[in-house]
Amino acid sequence: MKEPSGDGESFFHLAVTGQLESAYFPMGPDGSSLFCRYDIVAGPDWELVSGMRSGITQSAQPEDDYRTVVFNMPLEFTMKSTNPHGWPQVVFSLYGNNFWNVETNRGYARIHCPLSGMKRTVRAPLFVPKFSNIWSAAMSWLTGVNPEMRDPKILADGSKHKGLACESYGELVVSLQAISRGCSRMGLDWGQSYD
Repeated sequence: MKEPSGDGESFFHLAVTGQLESAYFPMGPDGSSLFCRYDIVAGPDWELVSGMRSGITQSAQPEDDYRTVVFNMPLEFTMKSTNPHGWPQVVFSLYGNNFWNVETNRGYARIHCPLSGMKRTVRAPLFVPKFSNIWSAAMSWLTGVNPEMRDPKILADGSKHKGLACESYGELVVSLQAISRGCSRMGLDWGQSYD
C-alpha cells in the first residue's frame, strides 16, 4: 500500500485580507489619541503560516464629525488547519487617553473571519467591562481609568467570559475577505464553488 506523499493532503489553507477601517462613537469618543491592537485567535489545530498574529495601529484623532476615528489598518494573514473547529477570530482592544492624559481601555470587540469566497464588512460593537462593586466604579469615575482584561483573547472562547458584566458604546468597522485552498480535497464544502 502506497503512503500519501507530502503533507498537502492533510490540511487546508485559509488566506484572509482586509482592514480595520474605523471606530464610530454616536456621541464622540470618550478620550483622544485612540489606537487599536488586534490578536488572531484560533483553535488548537490552526497554525499561522504567514502574516502577524497580532498588531497595533497608529494613534488617531477623531474626524471633523467628532464621532469617527479612521485607522485604515491592513490585516493580512494565512492559516492552515486539519479541520474547521476553532475557526479563526480577530479580537480587538481599543485604547485612548482620558482627561488626565492617562492611557486606558476604550473597548473590546471580536469578529469571526468569513468563510472562503466571502467579503464582508462588519460593524462590531465595542464593549467595556464593568467593575463588580460600587467603590471600584467610583474610583474609575474619578480617575477616568476603565477596567481592563488581562487577556482579551478569552473573548474568543464563550465558556471563559460567561457572566462578564459590560456596557457597550461605539463600534469598530472591519472589512475582511477570505480565500481557501485544499478544502474539497478534505471533503469540506462551504456551499460555494470557489475551491
